[in-house]
Amino acid sequence: MEKFFREPLVHFLLIGAGLFLLFGWWGGPASLPAGQSGPQSAKVVVSQGDIEQITATFTRTWQRPPTEEEAKNLVEDFVRNEIYYREALAIGLDRDDGVIRRRMRQKMEFIFEDIASQTEPTDDELLAYMKKHPDFYRVDPQIAFRHVYVNAAKRGKNADTDALEILAQLNAGTDPDVVGDPFLLASEVPLSPLWDISKQFGEPFGRKLLALKSNSWAGPLPSGFGLHLVFVRKRVGGRPADLKDVREMVKRDWMAERQRELKDAAYAKLRERYHVTVEKAKVDKTSASTVVGGDARQ
Repeated sequence: MEKFFREPLVHFLLIGAGLFLLFGWWGGPASLPAGQSGPQSAKVVVSQGDIEQITATFTRTWQRPPTEEEAKNLVEDFVRNEIYYREALAIGLDRDDGVIRRRMRQKMEFIFEDIASQTEPTDDELLAYMKKHPDFYRVDPQIAFRHVYVNAAKRGKNADTDALEILAQLNAGTDPDVVGDPFLLASEVPLSPLWDISKQFGEPFGRKLLALKSNSWAGPLPSGFGLHLVFVRKRVGGRPADLKDVREMVKRDWMAERQRELKDAAYAKLRERYHVTVEKAKVDKTSASTVVGGDARQ
């Protein structure tokens, strides 16, 4: 017990509690603003800059400047916020509050992101980033094709068999306009990027279409609509993109990675200043359950 009362932290807590009770008894402020003490502890200064900011916020919100009475109320509300904030800190309302902890973490991370955003990447850095992520920045292959639609919902269990019969007719020279079922979209698709085709017909259709040979009927290829017999007329292969075509996209991704790296590095540096102890979970051998923070979890 004697050793306990010699701890500096205990002295600090006792003094803080005493000051809080003393101020509460006298009706004075329960908090001391950062960097202030003594007679300054009850001082709240509303600067001209604060007033200008308050007025500007009101004007942006309501599309007009505040009246004299509204301006007076805005200043008083600012003072009320400041007093409540100080008093809340004094009685520890900021502690053990997950929302406040997350907000403070966000503000710290915003600072690191702002620092990272001040760095403008060079073209060499962007090219190196593109080389590091070659699959992210490619010009999609383009395909032009004709298709004949087979309505699987209408034909039921005969859909696959019917599709193969129609495919044989097409390869024998039958006019594609006289076979198949009506379809809402155009039967002739001009040269289009694969992403656009996949958006209309679905990704599985796009992947299988990419594997088809040109100038012959093939299929059936399933889509979200049903089955399709496809004649690929033309294709243009994909290729790595040029920086000039995707510069803004690469810059955005480069900046995001730069921000993550800076935040991780800053956190690692800050963490070196702390000794972190992670307590082991207690095992209750009688119930074979793990006790974590007082709660038993089977």
